[in-house]
Amino acid sequence: MSKKYTNKINASTFIRTIYAPGYSSMMMSFYNVNLSFSFCRFIGRNNAGKPQFEKNHLTTSVNYEGAALLYHVIMPILNEANHWDEVKTTVPCNNAALIFEYKPDENNRMAAYITIEKNNQQISLKFPTLEYEYKKDGKFFTHVAQSGLGVLAKTIYGYLTAVGGDRHLNKMPDNSANSQDENQQASYPTGNNGGYQQGFNTMGNNQQGYQQGSSNGYQQSRNSGYQQGNYNR
Repeated sequence: MSKKYTNKINASTFIRTIYAPGYSSMMMSFYNVNLSFSFCRFIGRNNAGKPQFEKNHLTTSVNYEGAALLYHVIMPILNEANHWDEVKTTVPCNNAALIFEYKPDENNRMAAYITIEKNNQQISLKFPTLEYEYKKDGKFFTHVAQSGLGVLAKTIYGYLTAVGGDRHLNKMPDNSANSQDENQQASYPTGNNGGYQQGFNTMGNNQQGYQQGSSNGYQQSRNSGYQQGNYNR
C-alpha cells in the first residue's frame, strides 16, 4: 500500500452500536482496514427513562488477527452444543487492552463482557440477552439467548469477509485532508439512511457479507485491493 494511504488517510464508516444500560454503549465502525470499538460509560436515565451515556469515550481498533481471535472465542458460546464453561482473552490492539470474558454474573448466570482499558481508565460492557420459551416433551422451558453477543459475532464476520468493500474503500482518497486523531469523536451517519444492512446469508454460503443499504451500505467487491496495514489506534 502506498505511503499516501498509510500516512495520511484515515477513513471511518459506522456499522452499529450495542447499548448496555447500567454499563456502557459500544460503537463499532470500520477504521481504515481495522475494526474500531468506541465505548461510552452509562451515567443514568433521564426523566423519560431513556438511558444516558457520557460524551467522552475510549476508542481502540483491532486488525484481522485480533478480530479473528474474538470470533474464535465467541462462536463456541453461541453454539450451545459445544460451548465454553468460561473464557477470558486479551485481544491485541494498539495503546489499549481489549478484554473479552464469559463468566457467571452477579446472579450466577453466564454472561459475556468486553472491557477496554486505556489511559488509566476502564469501561466495561455486559452484552444484553433476551429470553424465549419453548416446549419439549410436553414441558415449557425458558432459555436465555446471547443476543448482543450474536450481534458482535455477525459484525466481526462481516468485517472479516467484507473489509475490501467499495463503500468504505472509496472514502480513503477523499479523506486525506480530514484525518482523525484517535481521541476525536467522528461524525457517523445513523438511522435508516446510514450504517450497514446485514445480509441474510450465513457462514458457509457462497454469497456472504453485507447487503447495500438505502444510501450508506457496504457491498463486497471481488476487485477491491485492500491489504492489511498497521492501523491500530
